[in-house]
Amino acid sequence: METTLQTERLILNRPRGEDVDAMFRILSDRRTTRHNPGDTLGWREEAEGLFAHWEDQWDRHGVGYFAVRLPERTDPIGFAGVKHVLLDDRPVLDLYYRLEYRSWGKGYGTEAVRAVVVHVNELLELPPIMARVKPRNVASAKIVAGLGFIRAPGLDLSADDEHEDVYVLNWDRQL
Repeated sequence: METTLQTERLILNRPRGEDVDAMFRILSDRRTTRHNPGDTLGWREEAEGLFAHWEDQWDRHGVGYFAVRLPERTDPIGFAGVKHVLLDDRPVLDLYYRLEYRSWGKGYGTEAVRAVVVHVNELLELPPIMARVKPRNVASAKIVAGLGFIRAPGLDLSADDEHEDVYVLNWDRQL
């Protein structure tokens, strides 16, 4: 199923095979992944594996990560979406967004995340969604808080590289 979301300035759609080079370009750039250095890709083959994983999410669940595009560009400026995960044995959606650093500060992150959240809320009837945010990533925390996510300190996680604050939306619902 092809899903395309359109906002005032962005087009979000399921990544295609030709997006692997853009995935590698964006996710291997340490400026882009500075808040999540553990996510930095080192080889193009990692982008290929990641693309295969993203495809599997779409195929199995009908939702996943979107390529975020400006209408005048064919290459994505980033990626935003959700994946199904278990948090303490509870199925939830894990929100993800990563835009190339040159796109920061223009409101694209908020616009893309809002489109994703509205889409999954309609598609899956208000599913529980979590967003993991590094404490120093103030901009990311503002994005999710501005979209109604609530800080849930009791759910905070320790990742390989450091602590992650957890924000939740629709937490009283079941997936």
